Amino acid sequence: MRMHHSLTAMTLTLGLAASAVAAPSLEVAEQAPGSRVTVAGVSVAEDGFVVVHASDDEGKIVAPASIGHVAVAAGDHAAVEVPLAREVVAGERLYVMLHRDTGTPGEYAFGPGSVEVDPPLVVDGKPVVRPVAVQ
Repeated sequence: MRMHHSLTAMTLTLGLAASAVAAPSLEVAEQAPGSRVTVAGVSVAEDGFVVVHASDDEGKIVAPASIGHVAVAAGDHAAVEVPLAREVVAGERLYVMLHRDTGTPGEYAFGPGSVEVDPPLVVDGKPVVRPVAVQ
């Protein structure tokens, strides 16, 4: 009987832990110029990617091209560093976006000519994305 209660308690605890990740989210603050972006907080219920997109001269997102990405496992993460393919400078606007990992696990494949694999993570019909200034 005691073993049964322990297993039940463990099952309930694991069930609560598995559902602890709320809706996907990103916390990102203003960034310094440089070759990486630090995302303060990331929450995802499934493995995916944190992707950084540049903006055009009008401040609109340039997609599907990206300037950096990093894989993240399901769960909550703090201080996620995303290496960039180029230096960003003061005055730029970047967009940090969550993408699903639907292709080869851990290999980001979304981009020009390949938009079916590793697509943006969408909640209520909209991608999970945050604009961020470089200052």
